[in-house]
Amino acid sequence: MSMESVRETLRALRLEGMLASLDQQALSPAFGDMAFIDRLQHLLAGEHHERQVRSRQRLFRQAKFKHTAADPSRILFGGERALDKAQIAELIACEWIRNADNLLISGATGTGKTWLACSLGVAAINRGLSVRYVRTNPMLEEMRLAHLDGSLSKLRAALVRVSLLILDDFGIAPINEQAKEDLNELLDGRSNSGATMVAGQLEPSEWHAYLDSPHLADAILDRMSQRAWRLQLRGPSLRERK
Repeated sequence: MSMESVRETLRALRLEGMLASLDQQALSPAFGDMAFIDRLQHLLAGEHHERQVRSRQRLFRQAKFKHTAADPSRILFGGERALDKAQIAELIACEWIRNADNLLISGATGTGKTWLACSLGVAAINRGLSVRYVRTNPMLEEMRLAHLDGSLSKLRAALVRVSLLILDDFGIAPINEQAKEDLNELLDGRSNSGATMVAGQLEPSEWHAYLDSPHLADAILDRMSQRAWRLQLRGPSLRERK
């Protein structure tokens, strides 16, 4: 079999990583004296790396982050932000996501809640975990429409199965009883199966008054506060620095 036939076979099998590594071997004399098993290991390593890159790109597209440039290495810790480096390091390690814990982020407008949420989401993707970012009220509106066209089960299932669901802008506007029920059902579906991150201006102690529905408020608070990490961002608006 000729080299070109091998290349065509690898391309047909979509083994792009092995193909790139094979081309590298053909161009570099350093591989000439290598044992077969070592050259094969190099080809397999190339394919493994290529699949990891493709998987990360796919997970990143599916996450739909608001801040696509968010990066856990660029999280700001300075001065009044009150971020604990050790705690953030633990969150970046993502063991809390694997344990299906929750994370509640609160803070005033401009303190970087969304950027931090997206950065932690990127950290999860870097570890091969699936993430979905949504703004809470638009998501609940999508659920309302899904009730009408019969697609609610499909939508809810998609939100339940991700490793990390990020609910941003929680508490930014009032929600009706149906929306509260939908939120409760979503969180119930994710209990013990996936991690949920909630980011908004309201502190958890203010959620009950915001939800203004004793039974549903108790249920939502109970599901979110169990095994929950908490971050309260402080300091002046970061937007003023731009």
